[in-house]
Amino acid sequence: MRTTTDKQSLIRALKARQTAQDAIHQFFRSRDYLSLDTPIAVRSPGTEVHLGYFATEWQDFRGERTPLYLRSSPELHLKQALALGLERVYHLGKCFRNQGELADWHHPEFTMLEFYQNGISLNDFMTLTADLVQFVAVTLQAAGYAVRMPRARPERLSMFEAFTRWAGLELVDGDPELARKGLAKGFPSLRPDDDFETAYFKILLDIIEPRLKDQEAIFLYDYPASQCALARVVGGRAQRFELYLLGVELCNAFDELLDPGANRERIRSSNEQREKLGHGAVPEDEDFFEALTQNLRPCAGNALGFDRLLALLLGESNLDRVVPFRWNKPWSRSIP
Repeated sequence: MRTTTDKQSLIRALKARQTAQDAIHQFFRSRDYLSLDTPIAVRSPGTEVHLGYFATEWQDFRGERTPLYLRSSPELHLKQALALGLERVYHLGKCFRNQGELADWHHPEFTMLEFYQNGISLNDFMTLTADLVQFVAVTLQAAGYAVRMPRARPERLSMFEAFTRWAGLELVDGDPELARKGLAKGFPSLRPDDDFETAYFKILLDIIEPRLKDQEAIFLYDYPASQCALARVVGGRAQRFELYLLGVELCNAFDELLDPGANRERIRSSNEQREKLGHGAVPEDEDFFEALTQNLRPCAGNALGFDRLLALLLGESNLDRVVPFRWNKPWSRSIP
């Protein structure tokens, strides 16, 4: 049974959650962003190779069934909104990912902030993201919460520089010798037969990310082209960035790929990889492909984990207090 102090602590965290959400809406309203509702039950849940999705279905009055999924991101619908002619849009709401961890920084149902803007450079988008984080932190502090205030201007480091600085390796996209080179450095999780992508992620998770814990806040940008997802590739580098706070990945942003054919090709390639890995292909979103042929202009988009942001700013070591009812079944954990 929880003590009165425990209950008061949880109540305070729930109130902090509302304060942080209000701050986000205020931040984007002041910059002429339009808040949009997007569907939760969708035809296509996402485009990621390694994600699991919650499957469901719609059954009409005749008994005809249509497969649907719970969204993993509002990305495809927010891009459709930009194609209508909107300049700046965002959505703060629930997203879902299946077949994953219930861990310190992961929860199957989570709150995502996703925002898109036309005509903004990736450098300026980093600045906007840092300003957002700072605004939420200052708002929480002004409301009386003890806040771990992040740096207003985080360091910016390319992924290639990160591999040189912390792994002592030159990162060459597709390098079949990356695993061997890492083994020569004594990196224990690598195997001689690891392909480039496997070796890349092992080094990222085991060597690079632990060093990021020493950084209060840092942007990693310019990823190998093979890790482009739906980002543009310029000069052999994927135009994307991630922001880490205290070693925890907070967001993932792209200079968005606009070409309809290239988008379709990458999504189909993702589905092919899902099939090989046993995850199963997911339906393609034809409305999204149609939108790409319309009025979509150069833009950048960012997906930011709201629950993680709140927990990190409040100095929490995990999501336990900030995700409402995480203490209920089936997510029960030992939450004080």
